[in-house]
Amino acid sequence: MGEPALKSMTIDEFIVWAEKDPEVKYELVHGHPRAMSGGSEAHSQIGTNIAFEIRTRLRPPCRVLNEASITRDDRDDRYYVADVAVTCSPPEPGRRFIKSPVLIVEVLSDSTANHDRGTKVPDYMQIPSVQEILLVDSREARAQLWRRDGRRWIVEDFTGDASLPLMSIDAELPLSAIYEGVAF
Repeated sequence: MGEPALKSMTIDEFIVWAEKDPEVKYELVHGHPRAMSGGSEAHSQIGTNIAFEIRTRLRPPCRVLNEASITRDDRDDRYYVADVAVTCSPPEPGRRFIKSPVLIVEVLSDSTANHDRGTKVPDYMQIPSVQEILLVDSREARAQLWRRDGRRWIVEDFTGDASLPLMSIDAELPLSAIYEGVAF
């Protein structure tokens, strides 16, 4: 006889469940917990660089968050952790997830790229406040920017000495700054 199937969880149930094992980070995907793999040094450096570079360009009330919890208002079975996100909503004590993100950043690695592209990006696109989704590769100097344009999304690829035009925060982010200190 096989293992019993895990019962589908709501976000509230998931949060209580995940707090029982704080050593492991989880996301909630279609009602089921999914353990997150540990990131490489490059992954961590890229995320830190992006948050720093964005922070120096933001104007209040906007703010940048690392490991930002993202949910959809219309779904109670998804709870993702983005590498970096920007919101212009004021902070609220005790809030467990970012409200009204305008920019979401995922750093891609071998173990996360398929999930980030195939599961998270389509869900992020359904969040009305999200204006841009930035996917940054940790294996080579390459980024892909998804930008909302009315009812459609425009996708641009960046390599080399490009600068990323982040319209959601009215800033440019040099690819060289994202990858500063990263060895491939």
